[in-house]
Amino acid sequence: LTPKICKWIYTAVIRPMLSYCASIWIRATHIKGNATKLERVQALALRIMSGAMPSTPFNALNYITDTINIITYLSGEAAKGATRLQGYGVWPLETTPRTKGTIYAHTTINNEFLEDLNIPKSKGRDLTTPILTLDREFQVTTPGEDNTEYRRSLPEVINNTHNEAITCYTDGSLTETGCGSGYVITTNNNNTIINETSFRLPDYCSVYQAELSAIKDACNYLSNEENRHIIIWTDSLSSIQTLSSHTIRSKTAQDCFASINNIATNNKVEIRWIAAHKGLWGNEKADEMAKLGTTSEDIRNCPIPQSYIKKLIDDKVKQLDSAKWNSSKHRHTNMTIGESNNQTMKKHLNTTLTNNRNNYRTAMHLITGHCGLNNYLYTIKRSITRLCPNCEASDETVAHFLGQCPATAQLRGNIFQDYYLSINDIFKNHNITTIINYAKRTNRFIEPEHLDQSGVT
Repeated sequence: LTPKICKWIYTAVIRPMLSYCASIWIRATHIKGNATKLERVQALALRIMSGAMPSTPFNALNYITDTINIITYLSGEAAKGATRLQGYGVWPLETTPRTKGTIYAHTTINNEFLEDLNIPKSKGRDLTTPILTLDREFQVTTPGEDNTEYRRSLPEVINNTHNEAITCYTDGSLTETGCGSGYVITTNNNNTIINETSFRLPDYCSVYQAELSAIKDACNYLSNEENRHIIIWTDSLSSIQTLSSHTIRSKTAQDCFASINNIATNNKVEIRWIAAHKGLWGNEKADEMAKLGTTSEDIRNCPIPQSYIKKLIDDKVKQLDSAKWNSSKHRHTNMTIGESNNQTMKKHLNTTLTNNRNNYRTAMHLITGHCGLNNYLYTIKRSITRLCPNCEASDETVAHFLGQCPATAQLRGNIFQDYYLSINDIFKNHNITTIINYAKRTNRFIEPEHLDQSGVT
């Protein structure tokens, strides 16, 4: 399997198993023995993925493969679980006073992780326990899997709407300036505008909430209508799917559903999907109103979405993981792809090279220094000498092998355009593919398929 597939299996299958119910047992990771066992599981997965030597440090494996430290990751997943339970209203608080020697419960540990995220407590949470929506009074029209015909017929359907119908176009927008909602309500086949409105939501809101808020506000405006045919057009497929579902997990969606049901008791109401940015007047007008809403002074209250809280947690996890790496002492790895060098190398390693096991393994060995060169093999008692077999003048370190060995100076000049370089200059000024090409040309990194069972070429 390629490194890319190996990592996917670990992050999508194995790691979720490790993090199951982490909110409850996260205190166990504070015991060093437990933490080490979990780190060894991740290290095993990353060694299988990368072909790294068994002695490669855990932190170096995590950093080079761009994988969050498992203990830091579990702390973040536990915090996400805690915020989920907080949204459901079933997260208890520890009542035992803090004294010396007290063993804190999981609630305290997770709450302490969340303390510096500055989540506004007064705004409430959008996530809530699922509710059944079996009393839907309105119709929902969604495009099928092959919606080409649906899209093609939209202009004709809109133009043929009967004159007495009330047509409402809604939209939401999320830009750098803020989160806004807007809608326009018309009749007489879009020739008469009844109302057009735009408003702003708090910056932490999602575009999904903006779309639903636009529909809700439009329905509240139409709450006094009776015996009318009301058609609400929205380009938000996620909103339509939510309103057509039998369970709702969002307070914003619940309020929107209730507002639609309210006008549907006295009117025929339809929610229809409309294609965005296709030159349809109503959708373009709603989009214009939503963008105006992002800078509006009319700011509406809205609960905090779970996606915003998860982003705050993910950002903290990345900061903690970065701090953990910066505090570690892996001299060779820091020299090759540390903060002072070209960080595009790590990105290139984990994108382009993840489809080639041999190249990825060679890169991992050179970056960490744990490789089949004599200096390292002597350290683990697999060689009788540290000397370079080509020049026999210096220890065969990665720095010597890549930049200083006189026996390969000509090859180095052809590939790196310089005969003698420091290891820092090599990793800073040359991409990892070029470095791997040089290593292969020296024949010091023999691929496994070129060895027989005894390990001899």
